[in-house]
Amino acid sequence: MAHITAPLSRAHYPQTNPQIVAKRHAAKAVTDSQPTSDPAADFRALFTFHPSAGSVAASPAPPAPPPAPTPESAFGASPFVTDPMGRNPNGTLFSYNPIYFATADAAAQVARVLGGKVVETNEFTSIGSPFVQQQPNQMVQMPDGRMINAGLVAAFYTHGYPQSYINGLIAQQINGTNA
Repeated sequence: MAHITAPLSRAHYPQTNPQIVAKRHAAKAVTDSQPTSDPAADFRALFTFHPSAGSVAASPAPPAPPPAPTPESAFGASPFVTDPMGRNPNGTLFSYNPIYFATADAAAQVARVLGGKVVETNEFTSIGSPFVQQQPNQMVQMPDGRMINAGLVAAFYTHGYPQSYINGLIAQQINGTNA
């Protein structure tokens, strides 16, 4: 047998109940006023760093590194001999690379810093050679007798290297481990 019940009143049907309909319209108005969001964007935002104003201000920019030293800043206006020359056996002249020819002042400063003494030598020619150097090389003789070309030490400052790297190059010269 079928169970027969009394018909439900209008209050029991949510789509026709005036109170429920009013609440739905109010909720829809609030929802419609909210911007729609992309769930994927919301998810990505969880894993994206967004520095706060406080964290940016709390970490100051690192100080700028000191400018790279130059031959002029380390040894004065002219650390190299201008236009060092050599003479061929036939009497014609040729030019040497100036980085092998430090001035006497630059060589004296290198010797002071390294603890050696300045010695003038002809590094590119020997006694009895048909080639002649017009200017001697300014070398620094270290306490152990090792000779270091002061011009090469001054030339380390021509590349824009930081002083810490130049110190390593000089140490290689002193230790005889340069390439």
